[in-house]
Formats: sequence, structure tokens, C-alpha cells
Amino acid sequence: MNTASPRAGGDGRARTTIPTSADPSSSRALRYVADIIELHERLSYRQLPAEISGTPLYHAEDVHSGLITLTVRDSQIPARYLRGILGFRLAQYLRLSWISADLVYRTAAYHEPLPRPGQMESIHTVTLCSRTGRIRGYVGLSCSADPVSLPLDSPRRALFPTEAAHGIDLLGQYARLGLGTHQVFELKRFLRDQSMPLGIQHDRVPWHLMLGMGEAMIQLDDAIRLVLGDAKEHVALRHLRLAGFDLHVVEDTSPSLPESDPLAPIYHQGVLAKPFVAPVPEDLPWYRDVVRSYMDGSSDLTSYHEMVARLAGRRQANGGSMIPRQRGGAA
Repeated sequence: MNTASPRAGGDGRARTTIPTSADPSSSRALRYVADIIELHERLSYRQLPAEISGTPLYHAEDVHSGLITLTVRDSQIPARYLRGILGFRLAQYLRLSWISADLVYRTAAYHEPLPRPGQMESIHTVTLCSRTGRIRGYVGLSCSADPVSLPLDSPRRALFPTEAAHGIDLLGQYARLGLGTHQVFELKRFLRDQSMPLGIQHDRVPWHLMLGMGEAMIQLDDAIRLVLGDAKEHVALRHLRLAGFDLHVVEDTSPSLPESDPLAPIYHQGVLAKPFVAPVPEDLPWYRDVVRSYMDGSSDLTSYHEMVARLAGRRQANGGSMIPRQRGGAA
């Protein structure tokens, strides 16, 4: 990784702001948080595409907006870059006050935890600015913690973090022969750089993340059968529905994490993320092709609104959600 120039304005970087809602106990914690955010704003990943080990699951360059998107497994990312990507996640959550600034300071964290050796591999989609090399967006697909794949209704299976936080079982209803926990992935950190100015990159980052994640699901086929997570209606849930996912959303849960968990503040908001689960749609390639052709200019669609209308029309023609929403309950 290289360090980008700290001058403001050249890449549209907003001035660093110190989150205050986490209310850390000392000015040193505040300074530490500001330093971590500023550190990750200066990092450039311009060489990341050339440093990836093997063939990425997805690699695309958008010449219209100056964005490059990569989708890769844990093991394909050199360690220093993986720390940087996990650091981007941390810095964005600090900006949003979705992670405890005090605990980050007390543990001297500068990135989120690295994957544990010997477990399955998670999948990362990263969108970069081709000019500056800065990360502009990120989404992850996080693997099960089970050492071996277990039936979805097994009492011995590890709950995914979303299930544990909301106190629900999202997978038992999908239990059937031949489907195990190693074919389920949790959508994590659907993020756009909070310092980005409005413009074409700002508008396109979420769709590039969806393309990269979707292409991984298409390529890996039977290896990814279900996705789950929690998200807000106007962000990831909207994009997933437009991409053809028949979401089973659980309403009226009361999520929480112990105060000793750095992520506890994410459930202290007025508007909370809703837990969801969905099979990977069989017609996902159709949705991918519509979005990709619009983004590269080869489509007959002439506006973003036309693209959204075509995606929504296909979903509505297929009957929308076929599984009624479930009310909250205990696991």
C-alpha cells in the first residue's frame, strides 16, 4: 500500500471529522480515533489488482466513472492489503459511530479482526478509485464459523452474528438434505466511503459492489446457496430486492450486543437494521447483465431510473416476495 497525498480537494476527500456520539472517556481516545480515520484516508490501493494471488472472482473497470472493482477470497489478498481493507471497514464504522471508539482506543485497534486460521474463507468486494487508489466501497460475504458443514437445523451449528444479535434462527426453515452451513454466507459491511463527494462515483459504488458480490455467487454456484444479514430498508435491502433476491425479512426484533463488544453501538440507533435471509436467485445472471450493460454503456437504457424500473419490473413480474414476513422471536 502507498500513502496518498494528504492535501484536501484533489480526490474530493472531506475533512476528517471526529465522531462524538460514542462519547469516549478521554481526549486521548478522541485523538486516537481521529488519527485512525485520517490514516485510512491517506492509504492508496492502486497496486492491489496486480498483487492479488490467482484469478479474482470478479475484476472490472468502469472507465465512465474511474472505478475498479475486485472480488476475491481471503487467501488471495496479501496480508498488508487485507489489514488495510479491514481498516477501511473500521474507519467507516468509526465515522458513523457504529463501533465503540473507547474500546478501539483501549485495544489499540487499527483494523477489524483478521480471519482465524483454518476456517472457511470469506469473500471481499472492494471498489477503488482508479486515479487515487482509495477504497470507495466495500461489501463482504462472511463464512460460517462451523469447522465442518452442518445441517441448517442442527442444534450444534454456530449462529451467524446476525442471528445471535437479533435472537433468532434464520436458517432452520431452509433445512433440507444436501444444504449445509458452509453454503451460507452473511452479508457484511455494505459500505460507501463516507467522505465521498456527490457525483458519478458516489452513485455507482453500490451497484459495482452488487455486481462483484453477484458475480461471486454466480461463479461459485452451489457453494453459495443462501445469504443472510441485517440491513436498513433504504440501503442494502433495497439493492438486494432490485437484484432479484426474495428476502425473508424479520420484523420487530430487539437486537443487542454486550457493551464489551466493540460493535454494540450499532444497535443503539433510532432506525435499526432488519435481519433477513434469502436464497440466491436462479435468475441472478439476468439482473447482473442488466446492471452491467447499463454501467458499461452497452445497454439500450439511457438513465439510472430506467435501469431501476427494468429491475423492479422483472421482480414484480416474478411475484416479489413469496415468503411472508416473520415477527420477532427467540432463537
